[in-house]
Amino acid sequence: MTNQLNIIRIAFSLILAFAYGDIVFAEPKPNIVHILTDDFGWQDPVCFDVDGETPYETPNLDRLAKNGRKFMQAYSPSPTCAPSRAAYISGQYPAHTGIYHVLGGKLPRAYSPRFTHVNPFYRYRLPLDEMTIPKELKKAGYTTGHVGKWHLGGRSNGYPFPGNYGFDTGYVDDLGKGGTYYPDPDIWGPRKDHRAIHNGLAKSMKPDRLSGWATDDPNDPFQLDEDGRPFDKTLDVALKWLGKHHGEPFFLNYCTYYVHSPIQTRNRERFEYYCKKMGYDFPTDPGIINKGRGGKTDPYYATMVDTLDWMIGNVITYLEETDDPRNPGHKLVDNTYIIVSSDNGGLVSRSGGTITDNSPLREGKQDLHEGGVRIPFIVRGPNVPANSVCETPISLIDLYPTFVDLAELPSSDNPKLDGCNIRPLMEGKESVAQFADGSVRESIFFYYPIELSSGCGMRKGPWKIYRNLGPGNNRSPLVELFRLYNDDGSMADVGENENLAEKMPELTNQLLAEMDRFLDDANVSYPFKNPTIEKHIGQNKVPAVLDRGDDGERIWVEVESGVDKSQIVEAKLLYTVNGSLLEVSRGRREMWFEEPAVITGGRIEGMVPPGTSHAVFCMRDSEGFLVMSEELLSYQQTSSTKADSSYLKHAYAFRPGLFALIQLGREAKAELNRSGKANATLQTELLNAEAVYASGNASDRKYCDTLRSLRNSIRDLKGEVPQADNHYINLFRQGGAF
Repeated sequence: MTNQLNIIRIAFSLILAFAYGDIVFAEPKPNIVHILTDDFGWQDPVCFDVDGETPYETPNLDRLAKNGRKFMQAYSPSPTCAPSRAAYISGQYPAHTGIYHVLGGKLPRAYSPRFTHVNPFYRYRLPLDEMTIPKELKKAGYTTGHVGKWHLGGRSNGYPFPGNYGFDTGYVDDLGKGGTYYPDPDIWGPRKDHRAIHNGLAKSMKPDRLSGWATDDPNDPFQLDEDGRPFDKTLDVALKWLGKHHGEPFFLNYCTYYVHSPIQTRNRERFEYYCKKMGYDFPTDPGIINKGRGGKTDPYYATMVDTLDWMIGNVITYLEETDDPRNPGHKLVDNTYIIVSSDNGGLVSRSGGTITDNSPLREGKQDLHEGGVRIPFIVRGPNVPANSVCETPISLIDLYPTFVDLAELPSSDNPKLDGCNIRPLMEGKESVAQFADGSVRESIFFYYPIELSSGCGMRKGPWKIYRNLGPGNNRSPLVELFRLYNDDGSMADVGENENLAEKMPELTNQLLAEMDRFLDDANVSYPFKNPTIEKHIGQNKVPAVLDRGDDGERIWVEVESGVDKSQIVEAKLLYTVNGSLLEVSRGRREMWFEEPAVITGGRIEGMVPPGTSHAVFCMRDSEGFLVMSEELLSYQQTSSTKADSSYLKHAYAFRPGLFALIQLGREAKAELNRSGKANATLQTELLNAEAVYASGNASDRKYCDTLRSLRNSIRDLKGEVPQADNHYINLFRQGGAF
């Protein structure tokens, strides 16, 4: 039906044009397909291999490169998943999004008691009002869809969902009922479908990776096709989405779960092929197969690369073989930009076994050196020169302004954009990346203040500089400077083997100053010194907590002060509105946010937002040590999977947040009264909340039920009173899931 309507529209437009004697054949807006892979290394596609020794086979990616353009110096914004995805979709560096790693929205704790530094508190998700790529493209009439891995909004597939950031459709959680689904029966099919496995082939094999091979059995959720390839639900959804929406300008954000762990394959035939190719007998032990061997020697991973290439090939083939209803006489591929990239560098090793090899680059995933952030990047599309190569450094943050241009929109007025429009680079018309004002970009920045690789970095021209932000955890030198390329563009030290920092002090200081200015302007949060590590200078001056308390919605903590104690110089109030029993996951999706706190000598105060279930103070003293309003155990002592509210003993639980919520409810009631209205539900919930607060000794369940009910009664007045739109009570609103 959609195709027929488009044909009718085209015919009607031609009739009008002939009638008025003025025919203008406008090119239809191009489609955009971005295939964002997971942990796919720079050297994993054969067409990117620079030493000619790869055992992997990627014929579809190689074909894409022959028909398009390779970017040999493309970067992910971060060496891990969530910060890269948030940066890409918002066009901002992680230093500006405030999302630094995958465990955001949790209280800052040391990984182990022995770690010298503690990660800063950082966000888990983008603010809901952030401008994003799909929000921009919808201005130009694009249909937008997200398929596959999300890891950008809600924790554990929870709220917020792709739709809350502008996508028309995307994967969503079944609101706590267990499982994830796609909200279009034409695409996903009935929930009872035995193939409805949301992460497809990435689902862990049970009891181990030598069990659960795909078969020909129709009841097998991974049933082999006629070519012997296992069924993958994410690929199936992506192809069906294209089938439904290819009659209109579309943007498909297809995010594969491959080649992220678990390192496994259900394709026994291809696995046997790579075992033989790499010189292994078929294993009888599901453990590490290549222990002691480096390089690209894991047949499990090789088969995953092979399978990922097959998935990508299916999408390319669909676009090549399907007629374009908006461009009669052409196939979809003629008017579609296809981009393949990765969210970070390849995972080098795990549990003593080599996974992949990023050489000649240094390191891999979770490290700011080249192997952790340089990624494969291929584009094919209108006006993109075939079988061409670009050596200009680019970043995934560049896709936001680029897609805006491809959609024939004026340059975005989003003031937060860090990226450049790289369409001229894609089309081979420029050799430098330029900002919207025409200035040439000279530097690309990295910020990853996390544990063993804590640091920041900057690529400028042929140079790459690093600063170690966690000495003791991070074993690298405090400062590193490498020359990656020669003046003629040939590779110099892309392996980052020779640190030139001491040999070139003037250049080193100049680059460090530029990087530090960027980070200062971004107001980043730096790692803390661990106050339990006695070898830190000044550890004996860390102020201890003396007292804490609350008065209404105001909470406070007092710490030691005086000449023999360091001063508190920075403080944040950290709070959660979905701790404990407040939402269906019972803390599994608990997320913490920050508010400013006031420092007056040794007293730190803050106001909790309405509906807060738990709160703490996070402070930094003048020596850089972490000071919390109560002592927190390390992740080794209390798992990161455990909700922070479950182990806190002095978290100002429930009462301050209930007090603030009652105040908001009273304001809503007064607003109704001014309009000559009343709401019986709000009145009932207010009376109940006031009684619970006055009792002073309600159970956790009673407090949670009261907070939830009063919050909902205020939110239900949307359109009647401004209090219903209060930011804090809508942090976990379920609307707009898709």
